[in-house]
Amino acid sequence: RAMASASLLASTIPRPTAPGVSARRRSPNRPRMLAPSAVVEASPRDGDDVTRHFPDEMRAACEAVRLASIVCVETQRTLTSGEKVSKSDDSPVTVADFAAQCIVTSVLQESHPDIQMVAEESADDLRGEANAPLLDRVTSLVNKVILRADSEKEKPEDGSMVRLMFNEEVADAIDRGGKTDPSRSGKYWILDPIDGTKGFINKRQYAIALALMDDGEIVGGVLGCPNMPSEPIPPGSTEIPSEPPGVVFFAFKDKGAWAAPMTHGDPTGAVGDGHVTFRATDEGAVMRIATDVTHTHGRDASYMESWGDSIVASHEMTRELTQRLGVVNPPVRIDSMAKYGALARGDTDMYLRFPPKTYREKVWDHAAGAAVVTEAGGVITDGAGNGLDFANGRFLDVEGGIVASSTAELHEKLLKQIEAQGLLEK
Repeated sequence: RAMASASLLASTIPRPTAPGVSARRRSPNRPRMLAPSAVVEASPRDGDDVTRHFPDEMRAACEAVRLASIVCVETQRTLTSGEKVSKSDDSPVTVADFAAQCIVTSVLQESHPDIQMVAEESADDLRGEANAPLLDRVTSLVNKVILRADSEKEKPEDGSMVRLMFNEEVADAIDRGGKTDPSRSGKYWILDPIDGTKGFINKRQYAIALALMDDGEIVGGVLGCPNMPSEPIPPGSTEIPSEPPGVVFFAFKDKGAWAAPMTHGDPTGAVGDGHVTFRATDEGAVMRIATDVTHTHGRDASYMESWGDSIVASHEMTRELTQRLGVVNPPVRIDSMAKYGALARGDTDMYLRFPPKTYREKVWDHAAGAAVVTEAGGVITDGAGNGLDFANGRFLDVEGGIVASSTAELHEKLLKQIEAQGLLEK
C-alpha cells in the first residue's frame, strides 16, 4: 500500500475553500461543540470584525498546539530523570519540549511553509551517538502523536498509510526553528514548546506558547495550558490548581481573546460560526474573555509572580510595589506563560516580573501571552512603559522588567509607583 508523508499531521486542520465559508460546517466527523441551549451568538465590541472568521494561520496554530499538548500530557505522567537535560541557565529541557517543538514545526511547515519559525530549542543535545537514546525517545513520542492524528481523520480513498518520522527528520524539524532570528520583515511563528518546564516537571502549570508576528508586530497568539482549570480561581487563592483537560487561550488582532477546552477540535471555527457561550462549564465551551469585565481595584486587587525562588524574578520587588499600591491579597504563584491566560480571563489583575539586570528575556517567553492579554483588553509594557519589541532578534530587551495589567488605569498607577520607588534603578 502507498505510504503518505509524515507531514500529514497538518491534514487534520480543516482548510476553508472559499472566503466567508466556515470549514466547521463542512466537516462531517467533527465532534459536537455545544448543546443547542448553550449556543449563543457572539456580541462583538466596537471595532471588532463582526464575522469573527479567524485567518487560516490561527486555525493551524490552534491545531498544532492541541497536538503538541497530547505529547505533553502523556509525557508528564511518566517523565524520568533520564529524559531531561539542563541548559546553561540551569533550566531543564525534557523529551516533551523536543517532541512538542517537532510536532508544532511539522504541522506549520505543512500548512504554511512560507512563514519562518523562531523556537526555543535546537537539536544539538539530540545529535551524536551519546544522545541517541534521548533522540529515540523523542522520535517515539512524535510518532505516537502522528498515529493518533491519523486515527482522527478520514482514511484516504487510495488506501495510503501514514509514514512515521525517522530520527534525523525529527532533529531537522526541531532545528527548523532553533536557529532562526526574527526580523521586522515578513511573517514569523514564535514558539516556546513548553514554557514553564519546571512547572511541567512538578505537575503544575505550563504552556505551549505560539505567536504569529507580521512585519515586526505580534498579531496572534495561542496558549495551550493542559493543566489550567476551566474557571477562574476564587478570590484569595494563592495558586492555580491543575485540572485537566486544560484550557487553550487564543487571540488575533481586532478579533478579541477567547478560551476553550484544550481538547476542542476547532475553537477558531466555533468563534467564526458564532458557536460561543458565556459559561465555562458548558460542553465544548468557547468563551470571549475580557479583562475590563473581571478586574478589581485597590485592596481587592491581586497579582501573580513566578513560583518559588526564581532567578528571573524578584519577589521582594513585587511585594514592595503592591504594598505601596494598597494590595493586601497574597500573590498567586504560577509557572509559565499560563499567567497571561489567567490575567486575560480575570484570575488576577497584574503580572509583575522584575529580573536581575544580568538576565535577558527571550521573545518566546512573552510573545503569545502578550497577544492574548492585549486582545483581552489588558496592557503589557516593560517597567518603564515601553512597548515590547519582539522583532529585534531572539532576545527581548526591556527596561526594569515586565508589567502586565488588566486595565490602562491600573497600568498607569503601576508605572508611576515603579518610578516613584526607583525600581528601574535596582
